[in-house]
Amino acid sequence: MEKRIVIRVKDSINNKDTLVSMSKGENLLETLASSKLSIFSECGGRGTCGKCIVKVVEGRLKITLQDKASFSTSELEGGYRLACMAYPDMDCTIILSSRRNTDYKVVTETLNHPTNTEYSKIKETSHPHTLTYEKKAYAIAIDLGTTTIALALTDLPGGNILDKYTAINPQRVYGADVVSRIKASNEGKLNSLALLIREELLKGILKLGEKNQIKIESIDNIVIAGNTTMIHLLMGYPCNTLGTFPFAPYKDGFINLLSDEIFGISEKIPITLIPGISVFVGGDITAGLLACGINREDKPCLFIDLGTNGEIALGNRERILATSTAAGPAFEGGNISCGVGSIPGAICHVSYEEGKLSYKTINEEPAVGLCGTGVVELISELLKEGIIDSSGLLKDSYFDEGYPIAGMKFIQKDIRELQLAKAAIGAGVDILVKSYGISYEEIDKVFIAGGFGYHLDINKAAMIGLIPEALTRKAIAVGNTSLAGAIYLIKDSDTKNKIEHIILTAEEVHLSNVEGFNELFMRYMSF
Repeated sequence: MEKRIVIRVKDSINNKDTLVSMSKGENLLETLASSKLSIFSECGGRGTCGKCIVKVVEGRLKITLQDKASFSTSELEGGYRLACMAYPDMDCTIILSSRRNTDYKVVTETLNHPTNTEYSKIKETSHPHTLTYEKKAYAIAIDLGTTTIALALTDLPGGNILDKYTAINPQRVYGADVVSRIKASNEGKLNSLALLIREELLKGILKLGEKNQIKIESIDNIVIAGNTTMIHLLMGYPCNTLGTFPFAPYKDGFINLLSDEIFGISEKIPITLIPGISVFVGGDITAGLLACGINREDKPCLFIDLGTNGEIALGNRERILATSTAAGPAFEGGNISCGVGSIPGAICHVSYEEGKLSYKTINEEPAVGLCGTGVVELISELLKEGIIDSSGLLKDSYFDEGYPIAGMKFIQKDIRELQLAKAAIGAGVDILVKSYGISYEEIDKVFIAGGFGYHLDINKAAMIGLIPEALTRKAIAVGNTSLAGAIYLIKDSDTKNKIEHIILTAEEVHLSNVEGFNELFMRYMSF
């Protein structure tokens, strides 16, 4: 019988040890993921992001080329390794990196703007412990994001938010973006991906019930909004047609099922999954357009979701054009050398006054890295000071070593990552406006959706070209519109017809098929 290797995992954050058994030659990152241990690999285990850090304190893990590229000589001697490159051949004791995104600040705030009376009624009640639970009914709305998930417990029929649960999407261990997860799914990890997210969602549902003294049988229905890939991975649908031709979902339209089918529980709670417009413009965007009331507007409005994927829509009640851009995870700190998610200690605001750089961190904790808004604001300030030129190049004095901030280095590659993301958004907006046959001046409102957009400094975003200057005064940060749209479906059964109207009204624009897209993209790379 083959001798199993035992890995003792010391979790300094949660102050506990876990024993993990694995076969010789198995990958450490995948073993940790299957053991439900929190560690992330934004690059999908390719050894390029340098984020899946472990420290060997007993035993040995071989040093790889990727380890040498990620760590200094002293760090390597101290036992630091990348889990995705590690294949243990002996018993080891490791410590998980303290820079894990274990306490991610997930935006659950939903829009509340005065220009749209029907879609400004989502509100949070006082703590529901004063209610008589057994005589009331409840529902749960879920925003299933690539990076984070958010659940809202609501009352019925009012749809008022009583409590929320948020978490990191545990599938991040297989990569920060949908492309990495589609690849992992097609390589035989579909069941693991599905199990990870099902367990996390069930955990959230049960915690909301326990915290608020609500029995699970009192939950009347669950509504889920998510992008097409996340819905496929939740349902366990094959993803082989999502990333390659014919770019078609396994199943489209509303998906209706019961909770016992995916959560393995005895209760049969009806679940509704909001449909998307296409493979690339998913149900989270359909929900967002509904929440912003674009389907009721007379004048054209622009919707930009600045998340892990960059989706854009332009339209009104009669016509909607929508597209998806390859923005990548830079807006959420992904692919940035010192980037982190929205965790305590993440640098979120940056200013440069009187020759001195200052910054603020989430929860005012010691700086551990830059989140998406911190990246945007730092680049904006360095651009203003002439430390970065219009092409994105750092001054010679910083080019080789990077710009120092809080003991870290913001390097040339980080600037390029943000340029690629913002160029994709800028070119996408430009093409939709031209395809719609209007000018920027004719756009009535600009809805900036998502957690990144909610905390974004609009003026600094405009300075680097992320948002067109002409639209800044029309921009409204509307928060988690995916969650808001799911709540509207809970509140009003007629919302289903409105969603179907949005999908019928919408037309997808494939940017890669638009003549001149590459030239536009290159133009928007510049600041």
